[in-house]
Amino acid sequence: MRRLMTFFLGMVTGAFLLFGAMNYHVVRAHDGVHFVPKVSPKLAAAYVDVRGFTVADWAQHPEIAAALLNANQGNLMKNNAVETLQTEVDRLLNRSAPR
Repeated sequence: MRRLMTFFLGMVTGAFLLFGAMNYHVVRAHDGVHFVPKVSPKLAAAYVDVRGFTVADWAQHPEIAAALLNANQGNLMKNNAVETLQTEVDRLLNRSAPR
């Protein structure tokens, strides 16, 4: 009987985890982990680390960008874009600096 209860507990736990993965993005950002509701329920992109995202990465993941904007978490996108732009400008300035 104990094995049967363990099996059912595992099934219920798995169902809850699957429900969460289909309905939420787990977004890792510089300021921590955020749970963002998905625009449409899919199993894709359940976990995303946006700390190193560039503008090109955001263009490749429009479903995550839309979910962040719908959840009023657009600041996660803006911070990454500003940091990327700043890094590129610094790199260009350092390359063109006289030696």
